[in-house]
Amino acid sequence: MRKSVELSRMVYSKIGLIRGKGPVILALGAQSKVSFCFIKGPDAYLARPEWDLDNPEDLKKFRKEINRLKIRPDIVACDLHPDYTTTKLSYEIAGYFGSDLKKIQHHKAHIASCLADNAIKGPVIGIAFDGTGFGTDGNVWGGDFFIGGLKGFKRIAHLKYIAMPGGEAAIKEPWRMAFSYLYGIFGEKVNSLKLEFLRDKDTGLLSQIIRKKINSPLASSMGRLFDSVAAIIGICDTAEHEGQAAIMLEREIRECTNARFYKNKYDFSYKDKNGIIEIDWAPVIERVALDVRDKKNKSEISLKFHNALIYMIGEVCGSVRKKYKIKKVCVSGGVFQNKYLSGNIKPFLLERGFEVYTHKMLPAHDGNIALGQAVMAMR
Repeated sequence: MRKSVELSRMVYSKIGLIRGKGPVILALGAQSKVSFCFIKGPDAYLARPEWDLDNPEDLKKFRKEINRLKIRPDIVACDLHPDYTTTKLSYEIAGYFGSDLKKIQHHKAHIASCLADNAIKGPVIGIAFDGTGFGTDGNVWGGDFFIGGLKGFKRIAHLKYIAMPGGEAAIKEPWRMAFSYLYGIFGEKVNSLKLEFLRDKDTGLLSQIIRKKINSPLASSMGRLFDSVAAIIGICDTAEHEGQAAIMLEREIRECTNARFYKNKYDFSYKDKNGIIEIDWAPVIERVALDVRDKKNKSEISLKFHNALIYMIGEVCGSVRKKYKIKKVCVSGGVFQNKYLSGNIKPFLLERGFEVYTHKMLPAHDGNIALGQAVMAMR
């Protein structure tokens, strides 16, 4: 059961859970689009607002609303990222009340929230695609597949890692990510492609940063892959707001007359690395770059990229189903706000015999993280 309730002057989404008595749990979410969640009795309550805790005013309001709850949590749940404001606040609250502190990996929380949103337990194949999330290996995740349920998830596939030159700067300047992907394929020969987006860019310095691993964390992020394609085709060199490059890339599809022709696509390749599927983006990025060099239509390039993602999801899910006998699929993460991707992946997988679950009442982005943290903390 899901409905809206008003508690302490705040509107919450009330989500009925399959549990009886249990500990009182408070979960604080991630860093942006933050909504806290608490579980008391048989129900979870997710705050409606989505705060950006980099904003001092939002942080002030966030703390004020938590204080208004007047609850004593037995468990406080937070993200794995050590530098998130919510993580630091979780330590503070847990210390004050003597609560247990549980850290939940970002993308596992995404999938758990989708399970709770659909009132299912699992096991499922979970697909979490977004821009950033701290992984258990210390790298940046965001293009990941899992198997499991609310008692725990196992990562079984992910995009091949790529360096993010300049760290946070690579998010604000998609051309940096584009160069990093191309450098990973062509090395120093990347400049021989004479791609327009690299004109007047200091690629020599950037290549040194990547080679010497200076402030260049490794990422398996789907959001950064979108950024790179948008930069390579010349529609977004720098981003003024979150998700700008991906939004602009999706808009390009509207110019295509055959936007539903799935077979008009690029192709990923796959490697088995100790039982984990590594999804290699190199064939896709190489074809995007060569098509741009050959002055192919930007809209067609965007379409083929999006369709490559749809087929890749189908390929990975097919391999996982064969190995683990799981046919339920849950998808979550900010990338699935993309209407072309979210609108086509469900029928694509349904046609292949999967049961597909997307968010019903909650957003696909980080606004659902707190619920996922809370339900995973129940275990």
